[in-house]
Amino acid sequence: MLRRHSASRTKMAVVFGSLALSAAFQAVADSGPFTAEGVPGSAIKGSVPVTVTLHLAGGARDLLRKMPDRPSEGPTARLTLNGFKAPSGASVRVFLNFAQAGATNGTDDPHYVGAMTSFDSPAPGAPGDDIILDAAPTLRKLKGRNDRVLPGDNVTVTLVLAPGTAPDDAAITVDKVTLTVEPKAK
Repeated sequence: MLRRHSASRTKMAVVFGSLALSAAFQAVADSGPFTAEGVPGSAIKGSVPVTVTLHLAGGARDLLRKMPDRPSEGPTARLTLNGFKAPSGASVRVFLNFAQAGATNGTDDPHYVGAMTSFDSPAPGAPGDDIILDAAPTLRKLKGRNDRVLPGDNVTVTLVLAPGTAPDDAAITVDKVTLTVEPKAK
């Protein structure tokens, strides 16, 4: 009888230990950072903006939907644009969740995140520049205006050539767009 009792305790310990370990792994998986990335389908040419749709995972969606008003309490949200290549002087404005953004939308638009400007024309075959923008202030603005921070499970990033900064026939490229959302450390 003693044997049977200790065997069932051992089984219970294994089951509870497995559950605790599973919960710990899930907590680590849910803690982030979370990333979503997309590739522009074409170069930015003249007045034709390019929009990239980023599909967010559950953890990133939850963090962005619950974004607090105070920056000190909220997650970080970094928008990385890899491989930016443009002629000298070209400036590209970046907007979140505003696919209809165009050359007439300025830096005062609530969807505006920042701009990328090229100071030197890249040499042929040279890699492009990597640009990192802080997207959290824009996401907070959108939430404060009661705009949908996340229409569905996606975030759109629209790249618009600022008027008069590059010739109309210039092809400005970005290799990849990544949004990284990371909860505040506790």
